[in-house]
Amino acid sequence: MKNADQWKPTKFERTSRGVWRSSRKKVPARSRLIADRLASIYAAAIATHAKGRLADLGCGDVPLYGMYRDHASDVFCVDWPGSTHGAVYVDLFADLNEPLALEQESFDTVIASDVIEHLHTPQALFDSAARALRPGGKLIIGVPFFYWLHETPHDYHRYTRFALERMTMKSGLSTIELSSYGGVTDVLSDLATKAVASRPLIANSVYWLTTVMRALPPVKKLGLATRESMPMGYLLVAEKVSLPASSGD
Repeated sequence: MKNADQWKPTKFERTSRGVWRSSRKKVPARSRLIADRLASIYAAAIATHAKGRLADLGCGDVPLYGMYRDHASDVFCVDWPGSTHGAVYVDLFADLNEPLALEQESFDTVIASDVIEHLHTPQALFDSAARALRPGGKLIIGVPFFYWLHETPHDYHRYTRFALERMTMKSGLSTIELSSYGGVTDVLSDLATKAVASRPLIANSVYWLTTVMRALPPVKKLGLATRESMPMGYLLVAEKVSLPASSGD
């Protein structure tokens, strides 16, 4: 990763207790709820699955670097030339809608965090990851579902778990984890803060009020009960399965 010594946390931060959450200084109230959820699920997935040589596709300002740098032996960052998040850390500029010029079977981990909704041809990323992963390597993808349009006009899709499973299968990878996050209470809370996003003080108050409400046992139960039917988003972990060695005659 270029300029790794210059990296600073942006979207996510780690508390004194070692818990990852959204940055209270850099993430506005309108986006804090989903960022809190993402911080938790990405941190858990990375701690469990990330290792070795890692490629971060659609890296932007590399918000996950603080989570995976201690798990990776080497980091390679890819993003498109027109990225709105800058190019300080990019090792390879490429169109993620096209096959990527990554050496075959050269990575142990590939991450694409909240990227594929911005691709008009997302299967290309799955296929590129499958080629670049070593046998036993993991692909980690996070994607929103019930979420507003963002980074327009490059916001093309929302995916169900069935679409994610299909793209994984078509690339030749095997799904080992596909979990939803959020639920109707998270979705409604997120919509409420976004509805008043133009008034930051009010949005901040709505964020904290809905945080308190979601902690109430009946509301929390409703959120968990609707996580599959009304998810805020998904986390996918797929693996490149090692083929058994063929025995000679």
